Amino acid sequence: MNTRRTAANSIAGLAQSAGGVALSRRSLLRTAGLIGATTGVANLMAACGVADDGSSSGGSKGGTLTLGIDGTSAISDPAFYTTLGDWMVVDSVCRGLTFISFETNEVQPDLAESWEISEDGLVYTFTLREGVTFHDGTTLTSADVVASLGRQFNPDDPTLRKGASRPLSSLGASVRAVDEMHVELTLQRPDGTTLARLSDIGGRIISAAALEKHGADIGKSLVGCGPFKFVSATSGQQVVLEAYNDYYKGRPDIDKLVMQQVQDPSTIVSSLLSGDLSATQFAPYSAAEQFRSSDAVTVYDTPYGFDAFMMLDVRKPSLKEIEVRKAVNLAIDRQAIVDQAFFGIGDLPKGYAVPPAQDGYDDSLADLSTYDPDQARQLLESVGAVGRTLHVMAASDTWHPKAAQIVKQNLEDVGFTVELESVEPATYFGRIFEPSDRFHELMIWERNSYVPDPDNMVGFLASPTSIYGDVSTGLKTLPGSAALDDELYEAQNLPVGDERTRRYSEIQRSWAERYMTVVMLAVSTNFTVSSSNVKGLNTSALSNHRCFAEGSRV
Repeated sequence: MNTRRTAANSIAGLAQSAGGVALSRRSLLRTAGLIGATTGVANLMAACGVADDGSSSGGSKGGTLTLGIDGTSAISDPAFYTTLGDWMVVDSVCRGLTFISFETNEVQPDLAESWEISEDGLVYTFTLREGVTFHDGTTLTSADVVASLGRQFNPDDPTLRKGASRPLSSLGASVRAVDEMHVELTLQRPDGTTLARLSDIGGRIISAAALEKHGADIGKSLVGCGPFKFVSATSGQQVVLEAYNDYYKGRPDIDKLVMQQVQDPSTIVSSLLSGDLSATQFAPYSAAEQFRSSDAVTVYDTPYGFDAFMMLDVRKPSLKEIEVRKAVNLAIDRQAIVDQAFFGIGDLPKGYAVPPAQDGYDDSLADLSTYDPDQARQLLESVGAVGRTLHVMAASDTWHPKAAQIVKQNLEDVGFTVELESVEPATYFGRIFEPSDRFHELMIWERNSYVPDPDNMVGFLASPTSIYGDVSTGLKTLPGSAALDDELYEAQNLPVGDERTRRYSEIQRSWAERYMTVVMLAVSTNFTVSSSNVKGLNTSALSNHRCFAEGSRV
């Protein structure tokens, strides 16, 4: 017997990050070596043949919306991660079976108009929306869904590029067509986050005809059924999209959507103030006061949805004692990090690993991030660790350098000797997942909410079998840690509500007090600013690196 589910009764807010590695915002993306555009946006657009069409009056239809992005490889593929900008293209060109707007955390129907879930929670049967067309003129059927999701679950799919990330692969599912308009997704074990995960990048549906035509190069000529269709892409510069007239929800108000690579902070500031950039979520925190005092731009106070934290590798001799790891946690002046690294755009991590934007936020966990240097000194003395040398590693961009300086000073103040290395963003990601690295002891990092659910944060950071718990922190090597996976699995399958929040809070407290493998530093948001003439932009999504620009006007 099946249970009928639609948007009205779907589990709201259930979500999980794409794949086994959640992709952190700017630092990770630059591992592709795409950083370097430091010239003005207007000059770049002119060089690439994108002209100002003159229709920039506030709130009018038509015109071009230009979003500043971290980088582009000119490859936009739901199964192959390159940059945040390239995946923003995927968001704009394609749509999934389900949708989360980030203005609410509720899972809504998209290309699937409804679904049924078997009583054992293993089989999801989706009814597809009729009359939806792709940008190549083909009509949405189950064949498109099977082709798109099948390559997420099958590592040998011939349409995959070498090194494909396949963000939905950890679902461990199979997909088949029941008939032309019905698709069946079968899980190996129940997963209450399935519907929300299908709203993420990995769940985006591509034209099966286009996949057959382009194969592993589909990312160079992506064909979806979303509000914008692909026009052109130039690696290291920009991606140009145009409004799709036959989008099933109605044609977007803007004519063009341009994703423009810009990384130099001063260029981002000047381009926003001049109007060369319409909007970006990569605005430098240091320019907050300048932006807020200008009538040329709008500053958005978006919910705090990402964690700033420091991973501790417990396999290193310097961190073998829990007392030492707790001393590190107690030594950190988080308010100084919020004030000086984030320029006040953030808060203390009162919910530990769950930020305020997610269901399950519980500020009763604030004591897990207490600042108490005296107690830190006592713990070090109790195990004879005063003067012990620690190695701290951080990326050299955005908020990371200042936070690293504060961490270094805090640790030295309680009795550690600290060596700090600032690392180019293009190489940092590889190093935090390389345990043999000498500086792989204390690593400053961040995690974004691609989907707003505590499993997106706690489910990965506290799991001993995730890349964080296994490779980065060595949590997996600590006695009794295996039980965390069972506890996390139980929590993710609870309905959103007080009981689920309570279970995640219990897990977090146990994880922190017994193991202390992650020191939370702050919660913040990706600082989002637009030209004052931009209206209707979904900044709640954009501040989480999701791009739903179809309602925008310029």
